[in-house]
Amino acid sequence: MTTTTPDIPRDASQEVVVQAAALRDWIVKLLVKKGMFAVEAEMCADRLVDADVRGIHSHGSRALPRYIKAMDEGNIDPRASITTVCDTPAMAVLDGNKGMGHVVSTKAMLLAIKKAKEVGTGTVAVSRSQHYGAASAYVMLAVNAGCIGYSTTSTAYPTVAAYGSQQAAVANNAFAWGVPSLDAPPFVLDMACAEASWGKVESRKLYGLPLPEGWALDEQGQPTTDPKAVKTLLPASGARGFGLAFMCSVLAGPLVGSRMPIHKKRDPYLEGSEHFFYAIDPTKFGDIEKFHSRLGSASTEIRALAPAEGFDKVRLPGELEWERAARWRVEGIPIHRDHAAALKTLGESLKIAAPIE
Repeated sequence: MTTTTPDIPRDASQEVVVQAAALRDWIVKLLVKKGMFAVEAEMCADRLVDADVRGIHSHGSRALPRYIKAMDEGNIDPRASITTVCDTPAMAVLDGNKGMGHVVSTKAMLLAIKKAKEVGTGTVAVSRSQHYGAASAYVMLAVNAGCIGYSTTSTAYPTVAAYGSQQAAVANNAFAWGVPSLDAPPFVLDMACAEASWGKVESRKLYGLPLPEGWALDEQGQPTTDPKAVKTLLPASGARGFGLAFMCSVLAGPLVGSRMPIHKKRDPYLEGSEHFFYAIDPTKFGDIEKFHSRLGSASTEIRALAPAEGFDKVRLPGELEWERAARWRVEGIPIHRDHAAALKTLGESLKIAAPIE
């Protein structure tokens, strides 16, 4: 019986290890050199490394060269001024003014948490932003504050087929839920609305791995397992993923005046991105001790279930990433050699050497 739970692509022969703290400090220096304020550069670096240590490299430092390129092309303003469109005790709308998505998103979730602590729930929507990285990075801010958190984001043009069609109709929106726990890893569900994120497709391409069947279609609308041939992804669980993608685009789109993906045609950084954040303070809804007791006992019983073949144990969503993050913050983050090479090239271009041997 196999005793290793299925996980992200790994091959030590194709990887190099970078220390999390050194990577974070290097990212801050790069972003400051590109014109960002130090405190906002630190927000970005924290969110990027949060993604890397959880194994979500595509939404961590692997995305950094694209962000720098977007700054150079004028599509990301490194010193964008975030403005408040509206603000009430329970909700707000912020305008990111095309700055780094990680900055306005961090501020938006912190504001949602503040409102939740005051009135029970807090909702903050963001317009005119840019790519914000990993959705889980923001729900973890809520979890760390003792709140339940939700986050979703928009992308550009459609890349996920409509259920019942071979043509793209919705975006591969990410969304995440996070629930705090007293004495165990928090529940963190972070997923794309397609069978996989585009980042996972990219990762499998880097490692020379085929895609599982049922993930993707090629340019002719035919099923493919070749990550280099993918044109369109299939929605997760058919109609369910299609519906989730549509709803995520509503919350991070028309709700703040933006368009749905099917009406977006340009480069993602020209189109920009919108986000949605929601925080719930459990203490305002009932007995917090009972909340944690009942959640904890259910979680413990689930973890005690016998694992199926191919799994070492039963975990709740987010536990595998929690275990990985704890380990990689100490041991270092293994990244693919092409990922490492891109960071070294970026560092050379800005005359700030990457902390990679």
